Amino acid sequence: MKNQIRKWGLCLMMMLATTLIYLDRQAVGLVATDIKRELGIDNAGLGWVFAAFYYSYTLGQFGVGLLLDRYSLRWLYGGAILAWAGASALTGRARSFASLVGFRILLGIVESGNWPGAMRIVSRYLPPRERALGNGIFTSGTSVGALIAPALILGLSGWVGWRHCFTALGLMGSVWFLGWILATRSAELAQVWRAQPGEKKQTSNWLIYRSVVSLGQFWRVFVITISVNPTLYFFLNWLPVYYRQERGLTASTQLAGILTLTYLALDIGYLSCGLVVLLLTRRCLSLRAARRIVLLSASSSIACAGLVGLAEAPQIASVLLIVAVFGTGLWISMYPTLAQEVSPAYVSTAAGLVGGRGSLAGALYMQIVGRVSQTTGSFVLPFSITSLMAATAAAAGWLATRREPHA
Repeated sequence: MKNQIRKWGLCLMMMLATTLIYLDRQAVGLVATDIKRELGIDNAGLGWVFAAFYYSYTLGQFGVGLLLDRYSLRWLYGGAILAWAGASALTGRARSFASLVGFRILLGIVESGNWPGAMRIVSRYLPPRERALGNGIFTSGTSVGALIAPALILGLSGWVGWRHCFTALGLMGSVWFLGWILATRSAELAQVWRAQPGEKKQTSNWLIYRSVVSLGQFWRVFVITISVNPTLYFFLNWLPVYYRQERGLTASTQLAGILTLTYLALDIGYLSCGLVVLLLTRRCLSLRAARRIVLLSASSSIACAGLVGLAEAPQIASVLLIVAVFGTGLWISMYPTLAQEVSPAYVSTAAGLVGGRGSLAGALYMQIVGRVSQTTGSFVLPFSITSLMAATAAAAGWLATRREPHA
């Protein structure tokens, strides 16, 4: 019983860290109107703000995996969140477009350890059948953050101004770090923090990278992540702007309400992925078949985004987006599970490499969306592209699940 509490409690701590991270990511989109007015930028400039973060996040992920595979996960993971807290607080100090971009670049670098670190912890502590649920719990922080962000950030912004929203996030990150150090003191967790015998096979960084990218599974998961990550970033960063620009939701209460429902669907998707896999495998389906059912359902749901541009009634558009965001939640829980199996010896390195490329694709997509929405005044094309990326992810996911995973 104690082991179960410790195991899922660790996942919950990582969920809280991810929640804080995504509160910050959501905050920029939610207070975008104030930032644009005060710093004198348009949608294209806002796209650069989003993209600058993801570019540096990409570079950070390429290198952080090696550190996480070699040194203490407890201190590296916790320290990364503490550094994130400082960088988030700095965002509120931006006095120009250039300084805002600079602070978001710094934030991307220090935030890059969250996903590879959490994925390594889950892969060491949980058996394969439970990993989708473990991943779902910690990744659900993205939607929990998105879920509470509209009310929290818009409320704080209206009360103390947008700048102090980021100061508050920095303080919360510092409190989380203290909680992490206290919660991870148990001697029973020592095996989770450092590499176990047989994990390390190479000492050269170059050989480690080469051993990972030479695997066929790496490239299959690579296609998934460059399709799924941009989809998630699009929904998290641009939906507030879409609802204001195309649907005329200017009142904070209206916007907070629809975004809360939308990101609740994301949270349900995260948790449903692991629960459905567990349920299907207990009903005598193979793990491979269960994963395929989930990933095909996820891609079919995301494809609904392609219909948003055809919906005249805002209610229909909102329903379609809720379904698409739910599917995104399913995929975001599934793809880390596949990434964890690319190279069992170097989980964080593999996660950083595929995640970094996914973040790079996401950064490029943020710029494209900013440019297109500024030029055309519409989000029809980005929604259509998102739908096509779902089909690509489904095809790659089918190939990535050809074999039954091993314990």
